[in-house]
Amino acid sequence: MADHPAGHPLGVGNIQHGSEARGGVRFSAGEHLLVFDLRNVVSHSWYPTIILDSDDEFSLRSPLGCDDPWQFVTVGPFKSKDDPYFDESVSLASPELIARHPLVSRIPLEYTAVDDVYARTVYAVGLDGEPSLTGLENVLDSTAGSAVIKPSERGDTEVIFDFGQELTGFVDIDIEAPEGVVVDFNGFEYADAKDIQWTDHLNNTFRYISRGGRQSWGSIVRRGFRYASLTIRFPEGCSEPLILHSIRCRLSTYPYEERGWFECSDDVINRAWDISCRTIRICSEDTFVDCPTYEQAFWVGDSRNESLFAYTAFGDYALARRCLLLAGESLRRSPMVESHVPSGWVNLLPAWSLLWNLACEEYYLFSGDVSLIEEVYPAVREQNVNIHNKFMNDKGLFEIKAWNMLDWAPMDTPDEGIITHLNILLVRALNASAKIADVLGKTDDASMFRSWASDLREAVNRHLWDETAQGYVDCIRADGTPSPVKSQQTQVVAYLCDVEPEGLKELFESYITNVPEGWVTFGSPFSLTLLMDALDKSGIRHGITDIIRRWWGLMLDCGVTTCWETLPTAGSRWPTRSHCHAWSSAPAYALPVYVLGVKPIEPGFRRFELNPFLDDLKWASGTVPTPYGDIKVDLRREGSSLMATLTVPNGTEAVVGGVEYASGTHSIVL
Repeated sequence: MADHPAGHPLGVGNIQHGSEARGGVRFSAGEHLLVFDLRNVVSHSWYPTIILDSDDEFSLRSPLGCDDPWQFVTVGPFKSKDDPYFDESVSLASPELIARHPLVSRIPLEYTAVDDVYARTVYAVGLDGEPSLTGLENVLDSTAGSAVIKPSERGDTEVIFDFGQELTGFVDIDIEAPEGVVVDFNGFEYADAKDIQWTDHLNNTFRYISRGGRQSWGSIVRRGFRYASLTIRFPEGCSEPLILHSIRCRLSTYPYEERGWFECSDDVINRAWDISCRTIRICSEDTFVDCPTYEQAFWVGDSRNESLFAYTAFGDYALARRCLLLAGESLRRSPMVESHVPSGWVNLLPAWSLLWNLACEEYYLFSGDVSLIEEVYPAVREQNVNIHNKFMNDKGLFEIKAWNMLDWAPMDTPDEGIITHLNILLVRALNASAKIADVLGKTDDASMFRSWASDLREAVNRHLWDETAQGYVDCIRADGTPSPVKSQQTQVVAYLCDVEPEGLKELFESYITNVPEGWVTFGSPFSLTLLMDALDKSGIRHGITDIIRRWWGLMLDCGVTTCWETLPTAGSRWPTRSHCHAWSSAPAYALPVYVLGVKPIEPGFRRFELNPFLDDLKWASGTVPTPYGDIKVDLRREGSSLMATLTVPNGTEAVVGGVEYASGTHSIVL
């Protein structure tokens, strides 16, 4: 905590946003003019919050004078950073200067709140002793009774509830109370033995003020959480208790049918399957969403993974279909599919735009639904043509000013410059588009897309390959210099997209498991999906179960019921930000596809392959849902042989080791 004397200016850099800087700034006695620069405050809350804490009396007065009834004023908006009023506003240092500024506006009292539920909860100071309450365990059982919470002269009463698993939906409370009791709710996802990981940058709260008597109330705002603090604040002089009859969450998710199934001889892998399937469900609403707690948004790149996971876990194609079409609609206002839709924030994340192309092709392969690609194809073509006409530079490379990230890792992917992984993904996206065009009989388009892809592949290897380092640079920066950064992500994407230089396939396969010193490695479960894809393609499939045991096993060791957004990093207080992120549910796809070895050969699984790999597992069984019915697989080791029992749905055909199997149940020695 830094001291700040009266009458001296305070730099905005001294105050940070969020709990990382809970020490804050200490003010001495006297008057202080507080000017906050809110331009760079990124938050999922609906309003900026200023937290002031003092044991002594203090007051907030308008900078426009003591007689002004409004406590706060705003300065702006500005046309741009070049607006002369912008520079002037940054240096406002007195009430007189503020009053003379032409863009000053008063904030009416009805637009301010003097009490913040999140701050009151997070910054509460605990007291010694036990609160006056009984029967709290009854609330956990709807048939057992109620809890009685009595007023205390010492302070408020806070109760922490563990709902046992990550939830998303609408909170209901049923209470009996005197009039004027304040009930504050604050939901969060994780806690360890020492502290609570509050949802900084997100106001996951509500306040209910009671009328007298028995009453129930339900929130209309969707929230995600596993835990919740419930703080009871009695009005002064109150002697009657509050009776808590129930607190619950009405789960609200997409209505998946439980069709996919996986079980094997390793309990860690079984539980990884379970939490992955649950994560997909919790992150499925009327669209896929990234997470139930923070953004709650349909991020297009996330949904590419989520779609694949939903195909194998639930056999559902309707939600993916809706999302693919919805994403394409964003081309009405942007040259490429936007990062998340629908949204008031117009944002391009080109990797997500290109993964959308891949997702369209994959949807057809898994579902066999040609009507979707007929409907979405005009948008696929429009995006490809826009890229070719607007964003290809004189080197024949894709170059765009945008949010150019791929992974939560220290890759060199600036907003400006030539980003290698984007050029590589564009090669794959164009080839995927060509396959769709072939299905629709649009042979001229297919030839055009393949020609563009071939030219781009050549340009990538001419300009972005570092012969000395034997790898692709992450980018060519805006000043024309090649990045010194090399990443495993860029090399793996090149391998998956068949862009690597001729004759170097084995070198790139080595990068899948042996990363040269100093190169950036994968940083999120999202990107580990790419790594597992590469392991499967290279035939190094034993690494897939190792990845699941290591990273999803780590999550399970922390008591999770859903999958983390990111992987833990050195020095971080918490293992992840979001504790439920469906882009991380890769085991729901990897286990049926890579371990059981079930992959579609023809659209809709009309013909499919069985090519299992048990690695060190003794046995594995599962069900892979398809539009024709369920494929059932049971794998058992018997001596040096692998015995498979395979059920082939009516209307489909299986290919096992080059041998075709018609519908029915077959016993096969592998």
